Amino acid sequence: MVYLLKELENLDKYFRILIVLQALLLSTILSAAPINEKQLTLVFAGNMPDIGVHTYGTYAGIAGLLEKVRAQDSPTVFIFAGGSLGPSPLSSLDRGSHIIDILNTLEPDLMTLTKREFSYFEDELTLRSYEAAFPIVSSNLYDPLIGGNLEGISTSLVVEKDNTKIGFISILDEEVVEEYLLKRVKVFEPRTVIQEQISSLKRQGAELVVLVYSKERDYYQTLINDNQIDFGLRVRSTGESYSKQSSATKVYSISNEEPFMLLQISWQNESEGEKLKIQTPKVYYSNQPIEKTTSLLVDEYNQRLNRLLNQEIGFFGNETHTSRNLVRTQEMPIGNFITDALKQYAQSDISLINGGIVRGDKSYTKGAIISRRDIMTELPFRTHATVVSITGSQLKQILEKSVSEVELARGRFLQVSGISFTYSIAKPAGNRVQTILVNGNTLNPKHIYTVATSDYLANGGDGYGTFLKALKLEKKTQKAPLISDIVIRVIQQQETIFPKVDSRIKRILE
Repeated sequence: MVYLLKELENLDKYFRILIVLQALLLSTILSAAPINEKQLTLVFAGNMPDIGVHTYGTYAGIAGLLEKVRAQDSPTVFIFAGGSLGPSPLSSLDRGSHIIDILNTLEPDLMTLTKREFSYFEDELTLRSYEAAFPIVSSNLYDPLIGGNLEGISTSLVVEKDNTKIGFISILDEEVVEEYLLKRVKVFEPRTVIQEQISSLKRQGAELVVLVYSKERDYYQTLINDNQIDFGLRVRSTGESYSKQSSATKVYSISNEEPFMLLQISWQNESEGEKLKIQTPKVYYSNQPIEKTTSLLVDEYNQRLNRLLNQEIGFFGNETHTSRNLVRTQEMPIGNFITDALKQYAQSDISLINGGIVRGDKSYTKGAIISRRDIMTELPFRTHATVVSITGSQLKQILEKSVSEVELARGRFLQVSGISFTYSIAKPAGNRVQTILVNGNTLNPKHIYTVATSDYLANGGDGYGTFLKALKLEKKTQKAPLISDIVIRVIQQQETIFPKVDSRIKRILE
């Protein structure tokens, strides 16, 4: 009887162990990913030109995020989507070299290009590519000088991580040629280029194909819906309406307000139907761990910049704003102050600057100290003063160009001195300007006026081809100063400045 009870007890233990093992096996089966499922973590960042700005994500924050995700089991790909080599106070001095230096500590798998990478023209971008310890990609860029892509730039790229191949196509906006006065390179319409690169990447074994771009096009979504492109990564321009995932399917966006994001990707190569799953967990920018190497390098660059630019030069006598959207759509106090300073320097009839060169997007309180850094933040491009002579008829064409796309807040919108004009958006582009006064007198179409402006506009930047027909009145005795230096001198002379509007530009309803 005792023997029988012991046997039953042993049998009971056996069944209990068996039940536990079965439960563990079932749990493993239910929780495990499919055998043929692959996983990838993608860190997507960009639009970070100013390393001194800490309102949003920082390079040290990206470094901390990368350190955390690279320690996990799934492979990690880091793509830096550009928008950062310029403009900024420090880039105006080193043409974006410090950004490449910082990125080298982050070890991106690739960098792509936006228009901002051409802030200092093609040859400087090639120099930056030599400094980079990572590939730089742009798929629709062509340099006739070498019969291919710009030197140092790749046309597409396959990134291989843990036997997983991801193909990247990067599209540059065609407007860069006109907006940044590129004299040599060409930028092709991307439809055919994308199809060619999809085929090339597939031949190289790419399991996923990713399209990186800034300007939205209708057929991008078609390519994604047809599974030719697996998903899109978009760099949104400053001021554009933003959502982390756009209304388009499988398009994931960053902007100045949210400059980096995390994509957790899984897919099954051999499954039918919907194979790709992407999650975008929230990234808390102010709560990333500090990675010392990148943090120390950024601090070192900021200290250098502080030594150069922290000199106090004056005060704001009233509240002043440099909002990006406002300076590109209406008369602004800061625009009046800059153009008045330029007109005074040149002793010209008129002064004009494009709103796009004012980049601070800041607010200053009454009594706020003005430093050299503030002016270099507002005017980071190294644009020089230029004086030209134009007819009244040409001036009308220039003003028409200024308001031709005012609804889109283009950088071509002019801030002016010495003139006042009215315009109506109810009229078609090219016929919007209604009245023009030059220093209080009605415009004479045949009269010759002297105009102080930037060398950028004088050379036809932002589509101002009319300036190319103007006679340049350059002073031969010395090189023209930077517009930022002219503004600094005026502030130093006045000590306290009071930027204001005085009805130079009026939008009418008719």
